[in-house]
Amino acid sequence: MNDFPVTHLNFNQDATCVALGLKSGYKIVNIQQKFGKCCSYKDDSINLIEMLYTTSLIVVTPLGNEIGSSPRELKIKNTKTNSTICSLFFPTTILNVKLLKEYLIVVLENQIYIYDLKTMKLLQTIKTSSNPCGLCAVSYDGDYYLLAYPSPPKAKDALANIKNNAKNHNTSNSVSGVSNKGDLILFNLNKFSPTMAISAHKNDIAAMAFSADGSLISTASNKGTIVRVFDTNTGVKLFQFRRGSYPTKIYSLQFSADNKYVLATSSSLTVHIFRLGEDEALENKQRKKIKTIEEEPEREDDGEDDDSDAMDEDIEADDDDEDNIPSKQRKLSEGSSNSFTSVTSEDVNSPVVDQNRLSVARMIRRSSQTLGRKAAQKMGDYLPSRFSSILEPTRHFASIKIDTKNKETRSIATISNAKQDIISQSYDSKDNMDSNLVQVNVVTSEGMLYIYGLDSERGGDCILLNSYSLLEE
Repeated sequence: MNDFPVTHLNFNQDATCVALGLKSGYKIVNIQQKFGKCCSYKDDSINLIEMLYTTSLIVVTPLGNEIGSSPRELKIKNTKTNSTICSLFFPTTILNVKLLKEYLIVVLENQIYIYDLKTMKLLQTIKTSSNPCGLCAVSYDGDYYLLAYPSPPKAKDALANIKNNAKNHNTSNSVSGVSNKGDLILFNLNKFSPTMAISAHKNDIAAMAFSADGSLISTASNKGTIVRVFDTNTGVKLFQFRRGSYPTKIYSLQFSADNKYVLATSSSLTVHIFRLGEDEALENKQRKKIKTIEEEPEREDDGEDDDSDAMDEDIEADDDDEDNIPSKQRKLSEGSSNSFTSVTSEDVNSPVVDQNRLSVARMIRRSSQTLGRKAAQKMGDYLPSRFSSILEPTRHFASIKIDTKNKETRSIATISNAKQDIISQSYDSKDNMDSNLVQVNVVTSEGMLYIYGLDSERGGDCILLNSYSLLEE
């Protein structure tokens, strides 16, 4: 991200604000109803920045480009006075930081430090396997604080304090003595004890995120083709989604506040939105997928456990990996009203399709997907459910193609918790507003905020409602 003005970006705990680390300081912007800048300060080049909800407390680490600054230093600052409350130095570069109301979590490549936020007393140090990206996730429900991190070199060491509770945990997802690189550990911060190990992927995990209440965790591997959702109480895999068949880097995963959706941003300049549950049009299909996953747990020799299926790759490819298509063809209609008109003219039961993204390749892929689904429906009664799952994969419910010419652009995305009036303010033609639209906020390393409308009934291509530069004063 060194070529971009934004060096780091993330949402606060309730996704009402976005924090931007810059080469010349940092900026915090409220992206909810009262859209506007919260604060902007000149400082060293920022490597990481983390907010504590909407309080004046933030944590930053410098890139270390300036004389006297170091990426091993952590600063806790007060944004009201732009003063440093305290400073800590660590033995190696700080790769990630998480703030909770009671704890500060600092992630190094092979260690995780947990501090009491009020006293800054070191409470515990956790050893992990090599974690060069500083991967970790936390849940923010005070009654059930959870920390997730890649499995340590020997999973049995991390699980030594776990009591034998096989009745409550799915043994197929528990690790017994041998640690795979795609395993993760769930750690209860209320009890300061690991609770379980989950075999999430065969490849290294690239992204993970908890739901707001901590009941679910979503994961993606560094191959980026499969997104999975697990129950944090049992370790059972509840959902498996195919993001695409071509490998890509997943930048972020994010649950909606109501646990209805999971959003994944990736290096293919897309945002994929996966729908959880058995609602409406997906009811029968999703029930079938859950049944398949629960009845046929993963095994080491199970090909489906991998992040790709050869048969599935032959049937369909990622609709959004269209690197050869000019950006102008990918762009949504310049006027929001024009986009909306083209959408509403279609069959009310069909997914929203952006006409500017209909390339020949995409239409061919959609035809092959339809044939694959029809084949699965015809043969579903005769084949084991595992083969039906391969022929009829659960794809994304909706998607966004980010309009940018720089392929290195990073992004994060969230579904707004605000009410419909937020979209009404963004939408140019309020008379034609669809009550089913849900607001999706996408922030990029170019310093742009894009506001999209997601049709919660039909899915498909999201509608670009508005865009703002977060770097303008």
